[in-house]
Amino acid sequence: MNVAVIGIGRIGLPLSAAIAGAGHQVFGCDINAERVALVNRGENPIPDEAGLGDLLRRVVASGNLRATTDTIAAVGKCEAVLFAVAVDVNDEGTADLTPLFAAADTVGRGIRPGTLCIFDTTLPIGTTRAELAPRLESGGLKLGRDFSVAFSPERLLMGRVIEDLKKYPKLVGGVDPDGGPRAAAFYKRAFGDDANVRVLANAETAELTKLAEGAYRDLNIALANELAQVADAYGIDIAEVTGAANSQPYSHIHTPGTGVGGHCIPVYPRFLIQGRGPSALSSLGRDVNDAMPRYAAERVAGLIGGLEGKRVLILGLTFRPNVAVTPHTNAVDLLREFAGRGALVHGHDALLSEAGVRSLGFEPAAEPLAGYDVAVVHAYHDAYQDYDWRRIAPLVLDARNAMDRTAVEAAGVRYLGIGRPVSVGE
Repeated sequence: MNVAVIGIGRIGLPLSAAIAGAGHQVFGCDINAERVALVNRGENPIPDEAGLGDLLRRVVASGNLRATTDTIAAVGKCEAVLFAVAVDVNDEGTADLTPLFAAADTVGRGIRPGTLCIFDTTLPIGTTRAELAPRLESGGLKLGRDFSVAFSPERLLMGRVIEDLKKYPKLVGGVDPDGGPRAAAFYKRAFGDDANVRVLANAETAELTKLAEGAYRDLNIALANELAQVADAYGIDIAEVTGAANSQPYSHIHTPGTGVGGHCIPVYPRFLIQGRGPSALSSLGRDVNDAMPRYAAERVAGLIGGLEGKRVLILGLTFRPNVAVTPHTNAVDLLREFAGRGALVHGHDALLSEAGVRSLGFEPAAEPLAGYDVAVVHAYHDAYQDYDWRRIAPLVLDARNAMDRTAVEAAGVRYLGIGRPVSVGE
């Protein structure tokens, strides 16, 4: 079958390659002409996405994947159109749907009768039916008569998108009566009859399901962060507490840290908050997690007699380890909090160029890394695991409780985690 994927970014490109790898003809549509040209040469613009490089070269060489900026022409050749256009929040904390609206308007002018349109992008409840499906009628076709629409949220982790595509059940919910069943049949055809697809009552059910997943994780992390602060107040190690608590099968407490970053978890609770119905817990969870960079900076300041004039190195500026993705990274919040208390802050990331470090507001750290008062390890990339911490700083703040405490202490360096007692020392 012929499939168009609208948006060939961190989600859309691996999705396109995976469908093309199953033997289908895929058109990857994007407004970024440079990325389109790169993909058509078989060059991978997302090198940290596992398995994408080899797969991309293979499906481009076979002719099964072709990227294009001519979305209208591409969708006119296809029986299914998948939307993988990113949605973020604006300055008011509500969903900025502008890029997705523009994509839907364009697709509406090109789709042919019988097309199935599926929105993969996480959305506020009701958006697919009330905002997006009507825009697909811009070319004169009518929903439910000439084309079908479904919502099917991505359930993927950046860095392992291809692996995750078949790992978790694919949720689908239709706008028109045929939307859900047609979407389920599409995914079975795209990924094989053994693909686990669950048809939900409607698009709104699928939208809320995805938001529920994100809100659960955000609130769980907020609980872990509160418990970590309680542990600090009593000199208790939160790692021991959660390990013991989670030995009971109904306890699933997450790991505390200096907040929540990335495209997903800091964003999706705000889609609930902007909608109808109660959202007090989601609002509170956001407040708790957003306050953690300040809490961490204050704890360090209390340990070393203030931050004025102290040299602080923040390592790992991406939102999580080993993936070069920076939207909503808490590293920026840590910079704000440490610099706001008078510290001289430098940044370093093994996955980013110097320009990438500067784009986040950091002064890049000079190599070799040495002579700092504090090292803050935000994203613990694999590249950092063999570092000589004694040379870098006498105190290491493990912002994600990801490091081996004993290894840091064995190097003669004081260790401080979130909700974990600081090493004994001066």
